[in-house]
Amino acid sequence: MNSTKMAQRLLGVLFVEVIFEFLGINILKGINESNNLFFLFFDKCLFLILLIILNAKLTRQKIPFSLKLNKEQRNLVLTLITALIIIGVMNEKNFLAAFTIGLIASTTEEYLFRGIILVTLLRLFWRSTKQSTRILFPAIISSVLFGLEHFLNLYSQNFSLTTIQVCQTMAMGFLFASLFIRTKNLLFPIICHFGIDFVVTAFGGMQNTNNASFGGAVSVAILYIMIGFIILRV
Repeated sequence: MNSTKMAQRLLGVLFVEVIFEFLGINILKGINESNNLFFLFFDKCLFLILLIILNAKLTRQKIPFSLKLNKEQRNLVLTLITALIIIGVMNEKNFLAAFTIGLIASTTEEYLFRGIILVTLLRLFWRSTKQSTRILFPAIISSVLFGLEHFLNLYSQNFSLTTIQVCQTMAMGFLFASLFIRTKNLLFPIICHFGIDFVVTAFGGMQNTNNASFGGAVSVAILYIMIGFIILRV
């Protein structure tokens, strides 16, 4: 598949994805079930199935995913799981919401943005003579798209809060992209994404953006970007 055709098919996937998300949000809002965990889970399951079909039919990317980990990786994952369980027990009332939000967000968003989009962009830029272009451009573009998608949250919150969230998720996307590029395994950004969403929801509940501040978001975003660059350079 040539680069032009690959880019066109990627745009096609993005177009269908936005339409599906738009319809899903409006349907859930129309039946007053925007915060119902069951309906959110069902919606994201349909979304994941759609993404798998779109990748099979359009972008046709082989997304690296493996559960085979070395000893160091297994210990790291077990430590993280233990920490999350402790956090969940400490915030028992939000445990189910934290687990569900973390699961549906990490699997669907990572499959789309780090799987389909980033893998396609890496293939589109692989001929570049500069290593920074081959790696950074795909990572940055996929992260910007990841952040922009969160403007859909305007349906449930005001513009200033949504803008703060968009900027922060762009930086978060760079961290996830760095993990994927370094490990060549979608499992790691999924685990990291799940962990962040789980902790945020466990402590703040499903409506956890009401107290967001620009200064705090900038600090967190800078931290995400710094860690991302460290991961890429290790």
